[in-house]
Amino acid sequence: MIQASSCATIHTPAEVVRSGSPVSVSCSIKDDCTLTKGKDFHVAWKINNGFDPSNLSYQESNGTYGVIIPSLDTDTSIACAVCEEEKCQIVNGVQVKVGYPPSIPKNLSCSLNLRPEKKVFLCKWDPGQEREILSTNYTLNIFRVKAKKVPSEQYRIPRGEHFYLIPRLSYNLLSVLEINVTAVNVFGNVTSETLKLIPMETAIFDPPEINRIEADVAGCLNYNWSLGKSEQWLMTAISLELRLKTVDNQQNKELVLPFTKKNGGKINVCGLFHGTNYSTTMRVKYSTLSKWSEWSDPKIANTVMKAPTGSLDTWLKVDDQNAQLYWKPSENFRPNGWNLSYIVESMEPKRNLCITQESHCFFNLTEKVEKVYLRATNAAASSDHTEVLVYRKKGLGSVSNFSVHPQSETSVLLVWGGTPASHTVTGYVLEWRSLNEMPEAPLSFILMDKNISSTILTGLRPDKHYQISIYPKYDRGIGFPYILPYSFQTASSVAPVSNIIREHSNEKNGTIRDGIEMTMFVIPIYIGLSLFIIVVFACFGKTERVKMCLWPIIPDPANSSIKKWTTTYSMEGIPSFVEDKDSVLVYLSRFSLLDLDEKEPFKSDYVKESQWSRDINSYDECHSSLQTCVQYDSENDRDSVPYATVVFSGPYQNHSSCRPPYVRSESTQPLLGADDPCSPPPYENVSPSGSVSKVQRFSTFPQSFTESEENEELWEEFPMLRSLELRGTDHT
Repeated sequence: MIQASSCATIHTPAEVVRSGSPVSVSCSIKDDCTLTKGKDFHVAWKINNGFDPSNLSYQESNGTYGVIIPSLDTDTSIACAVCEEEKCQIVNGVQVKVGYPPSIPKNLSCSLNLRPEKKVFLCKWDPGQEREILSTNYTLNIFRVKAKKVPSEQYRIPRGEHFYLIPRLSYNLLSVLEINVTAVNVFGNVTSETLKLIPMETAIFDPPEINRIEADVAGCLNYNWSLGKSEQWLMTAISLELRLKTVDNQQNKELVLPFTKKNGGKINVCGLFHGTNYSTTMRVKYSTLSKWSEWSDPKIANTVMKAPTGSLDTWLKVDDQNAQLYWKPSENFRPNGWNLSYIVESMEPKRNLCITQESHCFFNLTEKVEKVYLRATNAAASSDHTEVLVYRKKGLGSVSNFSVHPQSETSVLLVWGGTPASHTVTGYVLEWRSLNEMPEAPLSFILMDKNISSTILTGLRPDKHYQISIYPKYDRGIGFPYILPYSFQTASSVAPVSNIIREHSNEKNGTIRDGIEMTMFVIPIYIGLSLFIIVVFACFGKTERVKMCLWPIIPDPANSSIKKWTTTYSMEGIPSFVEDKDSVLVYLSRFSLLDLDEKEPFKSDYVKESQWSRDINSYDECHSSLQTCVQYDSENDRDSVPYATVVFSGPYQNHSSCRPPYVRSESTQPLLGADDPCSPPPYENVSPSGSVSKVQRFSTFPQSFTESEENEELWEEFPMLRSLELRGTDHT
C-alpha cells in the first residue's frame, strides 16, 4: 500500500476500469514540498514494481505531471516519485482495479411441479464467475411466441439469487414460451440462450400406481393402473414404461416395455414364461421431451402354470446294480411353474425308481434295465420324458492327460486330451465337488462336445479343496475318470499378530504350518516338565522335612507307655504347640484307673464304656508303687484333648509290684463318661516316695458278657476304642 505524502496529491478518473481500457493518472506537487523547493528535480512514475519509460509521462502545467497507460489488463499499482539525479522518493500513489462485463448465465432450466400444495414453475441458472468488486443484476424475461418480440413478463431477481418461481398466472400450462436471463453490471450486459418450452412438458410426474394384475391367459398379465393424485385430472395420452423381472432370478431376464396410454387405461403383456413369478414396476412422463417419473412400488404376480417344457441334462453313474443319477436344467428347459418334483422310472419293468425335489437320486438297477426315464412335474402337469441310457460296459480307457491352471481365485482353466484310438469318443463329462464339508457337498457336472479339449470352470470358492474329474463318453459306455485334487491358496492378506489371548491371525486364505503357534505350545510344556523335575529332586533331598509337613508321626497308643511319652524321642513328628513351655509336659483331659478283680481274669483287650471309672478327684495323692502323680491344669484353649488310662491286673489297692500300662491318644473326642468340660490337665512323672490315695471309683466287668458280645457292642458304639487296644506293658 502506498502511503500519501504532504508533498503531492494524485488523481485518476476511475479506480475500477474495464479490462483493456486506457488509464490516465495525474500528480500535483505542492509549492512547500521540501523535496522540490530550490532543487533541480524531475517526476517519474512507478507502475507495479518498475519505472515506466519517460515517453508515457507528461507535464500538464507548473507542478502538475501526468501518465497515460494505453491498456490495463490486471489490477495495477501506480505511484508518483520525485527524483533528484538518480535518487527517487515516492510522494503518492493509487491502486487501479480491472473489471469485466458479467458472465453469460448458463444451464437455464425450468420445471413444473403439479402437486396441488406446491404447484410452481421454477427456473434456475448458473451465473458463471462473479467478482466481488462489481455488483451484477439479473432479470428473467418471458416471451409468448405469438406476441411481439418484447418480453411479456420481466422479473428482477434479488441480489445473490440465481433462481425464480414464476407466478401461476404468468403462463399457460400448454402454451409455448421463450425464456432467457439478462445479467447487467457497470461494464455491460449479457443474455443467456433462450429456452423454448411448454410448461406441461417440463413437469415431472409422481410415480404411477399399479392397482391390480390379472393372469387369465397362459403367458399373459393384465395391468390396471392410474396416475398419481396430482395428475389425475390429466386426460391426454402420456408415455409410460413397464419393467418386469422374474422373482429370485427364475429366468434372469428383465423386460422394459413402452406404451402410450391415457390415464386409467389397461395394459396387456403377453409372451411371458408360464408359471413364473414376475415383479412389475411402472414409470410415466408427459411427452418424449419430458423427464421420467420415479419407478412405482413393485407388484408381484404369477403367470398361469402349464407342464414343464424342454429337456434335462443328465449324468448317470452305474456300479453293478447301484446307480447315481444327477440332472440339471438345459438351456431350453422351462419349469412353467414352481415347487418342481422329479420322477425317475423304468419301463421294463414298469416301476418308479425315485421321486424327489432334489437334483439327484440314488437307486438300484436290475440287469434287464437298459434305459431309465426322467421327467419334471409341477402342479399343472408333467414334462416329456428325458431318456437316460444305462452303460454297463467297464474297462474303457480314460484321457491320457488332464491339468488344472488357476485363472483367478474363483476360476480355473482345465485342459485334457489323449483317448484310446480304438474307441470313438462321443463327448466328455466334467464333474467336481467340494471336499471336507459336512454334510457332503452336492456334485456338479457339465456335458461337453467331443471336439472340446479345454474349458474354464468358474464359481469356485477360494480356500476350498476340490476334486475334479473328467470322463470320456464312448458309443458303448463311459471311460475311467481322470481325477485331480485342487485347492487355490493365496498369501495371507493380514499379517499375523502375536497375541496369547486371541488368535494371532484372522484370515489366512489357505493352510499355513505357523512357527509361532508351535512355540507357544511347546514352551509351556518344557517349563512345566522342568518345574516337576525340580520339585521331585527337592522332595527326595528333604525327605524327613517333607514327611514332617505332609505326614506327621502319630504315636500308636497301643505300643506306648508313660516313659516313652515323656522323652524327647516320643515327641518327634508331632507338631509343636504354641503354648508348650516344657517338652516333657503332655496335657491330659482325662486320667482313669481301671481296677479288675483278681478272681475275674481279664477276658478282653477291649474296654467298653461301663468299665471306665469316674474321674480321680484327689489331685495331690500319688501311688507309691506306680511312682506317678496326676496333676490337672485349668487351661481351656487346647487344640487337642489327649487322655490316658491305667489298667490294673488286680485290685487297685494291692497293686504295688509294677507300673500299669496305659494308652494315650491325640483324639479330640471327649473321653468316655466325661461330665466335666474343663481343659485337660498336664501330667508328669514324680518321685517314688509319693503315694496315691485310695480310690473307690472303679468297677469290674459284668460276668454276663462274653468276649464276643463285648467286642460287638464296643465296636458299634465306640469305633475309636480300636486305638486303645493294649498289647503289652513296659515297666520302667
